[in-house]
Amino acid sequence: MLNAFQKKVAGWAVACVSVASIGAFAVLAFLVLAAFLNKFSAVVWPLALAAILSILLRPAVNLVERRLKMPPVWAVTVLYFAVAAAALALLAFAIPILIEETVQLARAVPDGLANAAAFLGERFPNAKDEIQARLAELKSSAVGAMSVDSIAKSVAGLFRTAVSATGGAAHYFAFAAAFAVVPIYLFYMLSTNFDPYSFIRRNIRWCGDETREDIVFFARRFAEIMTVFFRGQLTIALIMGALYGTGLAFAGVRFGFLIGFAAGLLNLIPYLGTIIGLGVIIPVSALQDGGGIWLVFASLCVFGAVQLLEGYVLTPKIMGDRTGLHPTVIIFSVFFWGVALDGIIGMVLAIPLTAFFVLLWKGRKAVLRQERAAASAPASTGPDSEDGGKKPSG
Repeated sequence: MLNAFQKKVAGWAVACVSVASIGAFAVLAFLVLAAFLNKFSAVVWPLALAAILSILLRPAVNLVERRLKMPPVWAVTVLYFAVAAAALALLAFAIPILIEETVQLARAVPDGLANAAAFLGERFPNAKDEIQARLAELKSSAVGAMSVDSIAKSVAGLFRTAVSATGGAAHYFAFAAAFAVVPIYLFYMLSTNFDPYSFIRRNIRWCGDETREDIVFFARRFAEIMTVFFRGQLTIALIMGALYGTGLAFAGVRFGFLIGFAAGLLNLIPYLGTIIGLGVIIPVSALQDGGGIWLVFASLCVFGAVQLLEGYVLTPKIMGDRTGLHPTVIIFSVFFWGVALDGIIGMVLAIPLTAFFVLLWKGRKAVLRQERAAASAPASTGPDSEDGGKKPSG
């Protein structure tokens, strides 16, 4: 027989082994899932993209059905034509502007490097010659990299690398064809009234009714989290992009609207656009002609104001507290799932996955609380419990 101390040590040992086993299983599960996604990315990515687009476009399909009184298939067809026409009009308007700003940005790189050399030379006169030599090398490399021949060689090299990395031209075109079926996946997802919850109830017969209903409940909650997150986050990203771009353009930052709008769209992955945008806009506003500390300060004010608006107005009004995650948890989850699933798909799905696991944890805590309450109920009746726990009459 074990004494009290030995029982305590044995209990802690069992607990440690259990925690280590659970951790090892979780790591193994993540590795297997990451390997699966990496191996079958050409299959998983189009399906995931179509599912996300179907979540975003479902309200538009329902609106067309109600307003035009047409079946789902025709509603999706009308929506396809409308989106295609809008995309062509947007491209016809935006592509010339993007090309012009990109060309101007490429031409501004040498001037920016010259301004950087002058700025650093004034601040560090002892290293002025070394700084100018290094920046001159960087300038010549940048100018050479932006030549037509260099760009053509880079594109050809990227194509050869892609073909080699994907196992040859056949695999490369198979990968492209997999993404070409996204509109087909999307069409069937939007035009059919498939009920996954009824499917789960009909086909999961190996577990009890209560467990099956729990599975349906968590599946429904996960779908709700996905819907709220992607619809809300896309709306927030578009608004932030417009605000960033407008604010930076009014502040006088060159290419401010292009950089700001791109930074806003990248916030579909929370905080990613803000981090990348600041990393780009600070040197641009500091080194451009007429730039300096005041333009950097104005740019930071634009980013700060938009972030405050997003935190206190946009997210509460558009998404509310449906995810229930602290900003620190959001940042951690983005990096965690990006590493765990080995790619951008993990970063995109980070918030819904984390919110879902938090929901599972809360549900498990509620079950444990109920079990503890049920286990302690007989003991709490006191000495009167010897009568079989019957309620006193009268």
